[in-house]
Amino acid sequence: MEEDDERAVAANSEIRFIALELMKLAAKSGRSFDEVAAEYMRNAEKLACMITGEESLPVKKARKASSKEK
Repeated sequence: MEEDDERAVAANSEIRFIALELMKLAAKSGRSFDEVAAEYMRNAEKLACMITGEESLPVKKARKASSKEK
């Protein structure tokens, strides 16, 4: 039970850190937090799929797709 609490505290800490970084990026780019956070989530999901081998997208196409989203 104590281990679960420690994991929850660590996860909350990470979420707060990520939220602050996304807020900074949103402010610098002039985009909304929602836009920046959605892009972050898409990129994180894509990376997870690439790591597990579920998706193999060549780097050139990945960069082109990323730049189109802006």
